[in-house]
Parts: sequence; structure tokens; C-alpha cells
Amino acid sequence: MAPPRTLEACLAWVGWPLVAAVALITGIATRPVAAEPRQVEWKGVDRVVAFADVHGAYSELTALLQSVGVVDGGLKWKAGKTHLVSLGDLLDRGADSRKVMDLLMRLQDEAAAAGGRLHLVLGNHEAMNVLGDLRYVDKGEFAAYSADEDPAERAAQKSAFLVRVPGATEADFDRLFPPGYFAHRRLLGPDGRYGRWLLRQPVIVLINDTVYMHGGPSAVLGSRGIAQLDADYSAAVSNYLAAEAEMRKAGLVLPEDAYSKRPDLAQSRVDAMPDGDAKAALVPAVARFKAADEEPLLGARGPNWSRGVALCHECSEGDVLKPFLQRTGARRLVVGHTVARNQTVASRFDGTVVKLDAGMNRAVYKGRPAALVTDATGSGVAYANPTVAPAAIPAEPLFISSATLGENEVAEILARGALQVVESCAPGVLEVRATLDGRSVDAMFEVAPDDVAKRELAALGLDRLLGLGLVPATVLREFEGQRGVLQGRPENWVSERDRQNAAKAAADGLVCQAITGDPRAALARRPVAPQSQPARMPSGGWCELTPQFQLAYAFDALIDNRGRTFDRYLYDLDTTILFLTGHGAAFGPGTEVAKALEAALAKTGPEMLARLRRLDAAGLKKAIGEQLGDKEIRALLARRDRILEIAGSAGR
Repeated sequence: MAPPRTLEACLAWVGWPLVAAVALITGIATRPVAAEPRQVEWKGVDRVVAFADVHGAYSELTALLQSVGVVDGGLKWKAGKTHLVSLGDLLDRGADSRKVMDLLMRLQDEAAAAGGRLHLVLGNHEAMNVLGDLRYVDKGEFAAYSADEDPAERAAQKSAFLVRVPGATEADFDRLFPPGYFAHRRLLGPDGRYGRWLLRQPVIVLINDTVYMHGGPSAVLGSRGIAQLDADYSAAVSNYLAAEAEMRKAGLVLPEDAYSKRPDLAQSRVDAMPDGDAKAALVPAVARFKAADEEPLLGARGPNWSRGVALCHECSEGDVLKPFLQRTGARRLVVGHTVARNQTVASRFDGTVVKLDAGMNRAVYKGRPAALVTDATGSGVAYANPTVAPAAIPAEPLFISSATLGENEVAEILARGALQVVESCAPGVLEVRATLDGRSVDAMFEVAPDDVAKRELAALGLDRLLGLGLVPATVLREFEGQRGVLQGRPENWVSERDRQNAAKAAADGLVCQAITGDPRAALARRPVAPQSQPARMPSGGWCELTPQFQLAYAFDALIDNRGRTFDRYLYDLDTTILFLTGHGAAFGPGTEVAKALEAALAKTGPEMLARLRRLDAAGLKKAIGEQLGDKEIRALLARRDRILEIAGSAGR
């Protein structure tokens, strides 16, 4: 077999015989730190100051801590018994992450000596650096460790690499392992100064009535409470480190291996070994490594990766959030990880979730340092650069049609803005851009008769009454001499049909998507970039698909919308949030729900059921009485009762 010509191919090609022949000097400690019992629940704390996602922005962090009275001009602790909480992600994307860690390590000791505390909640980027996932390490971060790097160690690493990888050059080595790399790995490894410190930090804390964590809860957490979650997460990290160390010792994982490919490469290398005792001993070790790598607590739904409560539909996420708060005895959850819209700290779920990441690293996120200050007077958000005193936390508007404009703003722009045609998709169906006072939003305009248009507005009104956030801003407009429905769209969206037929979409080149669902309207599909869009089709993403579809099924049963097709389930590709169009044939007088939906309705979540129970004739009349008559409203309530009956029967 001829050796591969490219460096990347070489790295994948290297087999066991060559690996075994080379003495590896990894520079990475191989002994995981055992979990230490630690206090993660605190009561009776008079003042708490929290901040999120520093990402190496040392100057911004110090300005913030000074502005809220945590440190003095010399950056010494001056906050007495205050508890300071970092929500994680000190590392990556910014050059000064080492300075940030040095500061907080010192302040942690100073705070304890003064009767206060500094809690560092582990973010996904702390875990990534300790585990060896270095995708987001800034060049300056590696450079900060260059003085600690042993030249002899680096030379030995380079020699071993050039032997291991046929055709590799010194330039290849320097690209993969920039100056400071090996000291960075040693000091952030489990036996290094920073690695040891990070592994002593919790993944979650409860202070008074508030839980602080980096990402947020998900179904992966199961029934765990605060202490159990912290212990299990710590064990998961230790298990990975132990299993990975075993792989490195055996030569089954190499320094140049991409983090995400380590388990598969280890498997391929052990498979390539000749049969015998050595291989037999390593087979179960590889299995342990793969199991540790697949641990859900370390994955996308884990406590420092999940974005559900920060991004996704409150109705479906409420089925995760409410039990979590009840289980932990908390009233409120404060998270980082997801940069708040418009770099402004905001609350969701009627104030029970605070999104505290305002994009502190200005160079990367164009944001500002923010702190949540909680004391006897209540909670407020403060900013630095410039200093803004603590003030009330605003509720986050509903975002569907735009990443920066709430739906109320979008509706105003659609109703009053100037319309510019982007593309003519089909007769009477236009993709447009609406602009008002310098604000713009993408939209679809479709010519529609009054009865269809009224049903589209009724769907919008009911959606807002239930607080679902499934229907984008919709208005009636006259454009180019024709009346129709104008409806907002996020910048990057596709349909469920596109998702299911990505390969066909790429080959065919789709056209625009009709929005009303009027059976008389011509159906078409929006453009999809043949080479880029299908690769980004959502397969779950940050917002899980199944709970979102459960909301859609209940909504369709409630409005008796029997004509929804895969073209009318749409996704914002940037968030994988589901939204719905096509309600022009809904709201009939029938009182039964579609048989095809009954199995799905049996799985309707508790939060959706609670919202359905709150519906009454008076509220519906106020919300959608201009579009629907009393007969349609009575039929809707009858269908609501049928949904509750089906779900109740399933629960017995």
C-alpha cells in the first residue's frame, strides 16, 4: 500500500506498527484528578455578583469587577462576604485567558479569607481545554505559555512527529503545535497548575434561591439534583481523562489526532494490530474510551453545552425547566454560554431564567461586560465600559423572523415599511425585503383572499395568546395593487421537506415557499444554495426537533389545520427553531381532531396542556374575535377539550 501524499491523509494512515516503534513524549499528564467532595449549595448569602463568558477578555473583566465594587484599583478583593460567581468560559477566543485564570485563582483565596467566596462554574471551554479539544484556542493563548515550554521537549516532539508522519515538514509541525502548545497542554492537563484548579471547580452551584450554571438543564440531566449532577459530571470528566491516558500510553491516540476523531482512530489502530495478547488487552480499553467519549453529560445536551432554555420555545423547554427548578429547590436559573440578543442581558420564562452572557469579549462578540448583582434590594444588571449602575432586567422579546428584532418590531416594519422585491417565486408569491427607519427584515408576500388572510391572522393571534412562538409576524398588506399576507422570515431558513430531501434539493435548485396554505394557491419552494445549504440542514441542533413537533401537532389539532405539509414546517437554520406557516384553511367548524394526530396528542407536554386549559371564550374573543366568529371559537374550545381528553387518557 503506497503511503498517502497529504499530511492529513498521513495522520489517518499511520498504523500500529509505526506507532509502537516511536517513543511518544506527549507533554500531557496522564493521571486524572479524583473528584473531591465540595459544597455546591449555599444559603443566607447577602450579596451575589455573577458574570459570564470572559473568553480571555482580561481588561473587560477587571473593569467590570471594579465597577461593581468587587476589587479595588489594585485588583485586590474588597467585597467582604460577597459571593462572586463566574459562569464559565474564561478560556478560548481571547489572548489573555491565562491572566484571567491567574486573577481569579488569587481572588478565590482572597475572597475566602474575607468570608466571601468565588465560585467558578465550569463552562464547556474549560472542559474542552482540560480534555484536549483545542478548536477555539487563540494563538495568543498558546503564546502565553511559550516561556514555560522546554526547548528539549519541543525538539523531541518534533522529531517524533516527523518520524510518525511520512512527508510531514517542520512547518506542518509548527502549524499543528504552535510555540507554547506543549506547555499549554502540560499546565492545563489534569496534573498541571491550571488543570488541577479547574478540575476542583463545580459544574453547578445553588446560592440562596438561584441556580448558576453555564449552559442549562436538558433531559440528559434526568432526576439529578445539584450535588448529584456535580458529582456525576466530575466523574465523567475523570473517566474520559483516565481512558484517554490509557490510549496515549498504548500509542492509540497521538498528539496530532483531532479531538473528535480520537475514538475512531484508536479503534482503527487497535484493529490494525496483529492478533495476540497485546491486542486482546487493548480492545476493552478502546471500548472504555469510546464509552467515556459518548457520555451524554459531556455532550451537546450536557449542563455546560445545552442552549435549550436560552434559545428554544419556552412552552416545550418549560417541561424541562420547571421540574429542574422544583427538584433543586430554586426559583431562578442564571446561565451564560449563549450571547444574549443585541448584547443585552435579558430574562425568559417570566423572569425565572436570566441570560447573562452579553458578549464580554468585545473584539469577538461586539458586546460589553455585564454583571448580575443580587442583594437585599433585589437583582439588577450592571454594565462596564461605560459603567451602568444595576437596573431591572428586561424580558427578552420573542424572536422568530430576525436575530436582532423582536416580533413586535418586525410586525411594525412589515405593516409600514417599504417593500423591495428580492425574487418572484411564483404567480402571486414574492420574496421581499421590508425596510423602515433603517431597520430591515426578510419576508414573504402572497396574494390571498380575505377569508384566507383572516385565518392567517387568527393563527398568529392564537399563537401569541398561548405564548408558543410558532407563527412569525404576519400582517395584511397591499402591494403592487394586490392584497395579501406579508409574513416575516429569518435570514436563513428551510422547510422540513428540504431537510428530508437535502440531496434532491441540492440537485434540483428549489424555488420559493408559499405561506398561506390556501389550497387554491400555487405551491412552490424557496431557493436553496446547491452546495452549502443542505449540509446545514437541522438534525436536532440546539433546539430538539421532537418537542417542537409536539407543539406543532397540538396547535394543528386545536385549529383543525388538516392541510399542513412538510413545506409548511420551517426552520431557522441558525438556531434550529421550528416555526409554522400555512393556516389559510384552518379554523373550521368541526369539533373533532384529526385521527392521524391522536397518537401524537397523547404525548402533549404538561406545559402545553396547562396553557390549553387556560383558554376560555372571553380570552379567545379578545385575541382573535375580529377574524373568527362565535361558532369557530366554540369549535376550537371543543377541540381543546378533546386534546385534553386524549392526553389525560394517555396519562392514566
